[in-house]
Amino acid sequence: MRFKLAAAAAALGLVLAACGGPDTEGSTSTSSGPGDATTTTVEASPAAEEILLSYALAAGDTFVYDVTITQDIAMETTGEGSSFGDEELPGEASVTVTGTGTFTFDVADGPEPGTYSITITSDLTDVTASGIVDGESIDSAETPEFAEIEPVSVTVIVDKQGNIIPESANAEDPLAGLLGGLTEMGPGSVPGTELGQFFGPPFPDDEVALGDTWSDSFETPGFGTEPFSTSISSTVSGTDTVEGFDVLVVESEVAVDPFEFDLGEFFVGLFAGFAPDDATADELAEFDNLVENLRFVMSFDDNRSESTTYFDAAAGITRQFEVTSTSRIGMDVNFPDEATGELSGFVMNMTIDQTVSHQLVEGPSA
Repeated sequence: MRFKLAAAAAALGLVLAACGGPDTEGSTSTSSGPGDATTTTVEASPAAEEILLSYALAAGDTFVYDVTITQDIAMETTGEGSSFGDEELPGEASVTVTGTGTFTFDVADGPEPGTYSITITSDLTDVTASGIVDGESIDSAETPEFAEIEPVSVTVIVDKQGNIIPESANAEDPLAGLLGGLTEMGPGSVPGTELGQFFGPPFPDDEVALGDTWSDSFETPGFGTEPFSTSISSTVSGTDTVEGFDVLVVESEVAVDPFEFDLGEFFVGLFAGFAPDDATADELAEFDNLVENLRFVMSFDDNRSESTTYFDAAAGITRQFEVTSTSRIGMDVNFPDEATGELSGFVMNMTIDQTVSHQLVEGPSA
């Protein structure tokens, strides 16, 4: 079914939300954030009441958020897809994927004083898809595999300002789970990786007031030798009420520099591990051809997001959180055919526009 490739694109969109979502953070101070050390700049508004923003969590706390996800996926592909089995690659696709469910945050003490270990479990249900693939409407019979998504958990370590500690499980592998999703060309093993963004933006170490802005930039290790850079800017833009609770409205913008990685070397090493010790000259020549021509390049461009967080400063918890993101993903693949072993390839470009809304429904301060 050609729709499965579009479903894989949806999975990649969730991964990109992990890379570009608010995982991280005028006087100037230095603070610790994801990746390398960051510089936090706060531009203060004069004559305004200042407050230190921080998350008030305790070991044993559990917070449950109702979540709605919408993805609009546009895709163009050229080439052959036989390297992924009997799936036929669509030439063009325009698909909308929606899902609802819950994200559960279980809090434990972190490894250092002032840190928390947060296990975040996504349970997405009612996943549906609509759209056009190569001029034909998606058949609802093609979506059941996509809709049956098992709960996925990830654990991160954060401090009281919401900074994710670099030693967290996903901090040095921001595309965790991607290989599993790609080998299946389906989303079952990937949704939930974007949960590493915690439940709101990081806050500065200094007090802030209405109208204040703070910004960070940092580098995160990639699959290759070059890290990729992320910048985030947040502003306390106003006040509001959510379910009767007074909240501060924090607007954040995140941008991730373009980056790419080539999984070709990984696969070459994998294939080499299965090579027989007594390989013939023809088999060695075939392997040399594979090494020379195999490609599995993924590129990420124009990855950005905007979020609005409704933060209850008195309770130290986010009551509502909305994020919209745009990701442009490219794949250039030349891979062994599943049946013949001969190399076949394709080039795919897609744009994913995603909106994720969180609403606190259960917790100590709900």
